Amino acid sequence: MDAFLLPYQYNFIRNQVDLLQHQFAAVHDPDVRDAVRYSAAEKIFDLLPVLTPEQEALLTNIRDAESEQDLLAYLAQVEPFVQPFPSISESRIRQLFKKTKKLHVPPLHSFEWAHTTFLSWNDTGNRKKYFVYPLDGQWIGVEGTYLPSIQKGICAICHTYSDITLVTATTRRSAEQHQTIGHHICIDSDACNQAVTNPEVIETFLARTQKK
Repeated sequence: MDAFLLPYQYNFIRNQVDLLQHQFAAVHDPDVRDAVRYSAAEKIFDLLPVLTPEQEALLTNIRDAESEQDLLAYLAQVEPFVQPFPSISESRIRQLFKKTKKLHVPPLHSFEWAHTTFLSWNDTGNRKKYFVYPLDGQWIGVEGTYLPSIQKGICAICHTYSDITLVTATTRRSAEQHQTIGHHICIDSDACNQAVTNPEVIETFLARTQKK
């Protein structure tokens, strides 16, 4: 069976497993446990409505989990079927930022591709945050600026409580008009990638920078 899960979908499944772990620790009634197991399974299938019989059988195993060990084993069975972030070379990344002088690209081997929904890194010296993403099948690169002040709050992308900052980017509305758009998001993009369960906000943010 080929990989069929995107990283953010795996994050969603892992969140359901985490919730079940808490439920198992607090609830011992077998009927209630059955209910929460089936609820978790239904949420997973709502996220992935089109599955082959093999894929469905793999994900359905969550209904049989009886303990924390079973849940961890379930995640271990599912994780190999995560599709990593699409392959891209450093030279291709540099082409996306032709106007950026002295672009620093981290070693690509330092990224956890199976846990990457969007590629992003910080240039702390210039307070820049870079994004690379295959939007509608086309690679795009977006340069953002972030504020030096870091605060605790809810990230607009992953919706977790974390260290966030305002990240802004500029979009060209016309030849003479520019618009600045921004979100409060995780300063740590790796942590954000580990938590994001829906790519809608990051896709919308990046897409808006491309409008002219």
